[in-house]
Amino acid sequence: MKKSLVALAVLAAAGAASAQSSVTLFGIVDATLAQGSGSVANKTQLTNSGYNGSRLGFRGVEDLGGGLKGGFWLEAGVNNDNGSFGTSSTNNQATGATGGGGMTFNRRSTVSVGGGFGEVRLGRDYTPHFWTQTVYDPFGTNGVGTTRL
Repeated sequence: MKKSLVALAVLAAAGAASAQSSVTLFGIVDATLAQGSGSVANKTQLTNSGYNGSRLGFRGVEDLGGGLKGGFWLEAGVNNDNGSFGTSSTNNQATGATGGGGMTFNRRSTVSVGGGFGEVRLGRDYTPHFWTQTVYDPFGTNGVGTTRL
């Protein structure tokens, strides 16, 4: 009897101490058939990111216990028209980027700790200015009618 109570207490403690974690693979593939005409030439081509920016990402959350959660977010731009990933220059800017190199998490790459106090996030993230602009842009800062930051 005593052994079964001890075993039951150990199982209950192990169940309470196990952490909840989740990892999500997400993305968007937005292919566009674009056609243009002009005085010099007419052009029809397959392009990417006509309405939304094509992307591939991973995000996860881990319960650390005591009301704390740890998380990460890795997001890369994808050029689905030719299969390459978005590139960045040496200072991680889109301008001056060269080549179709390997995957770089050039859109967002952060780690965070959160709890009742809010969230502390470190890494490469979107600026508050971008979030303010994109929330009120009916085209989501992409496509024909966008305000283009």
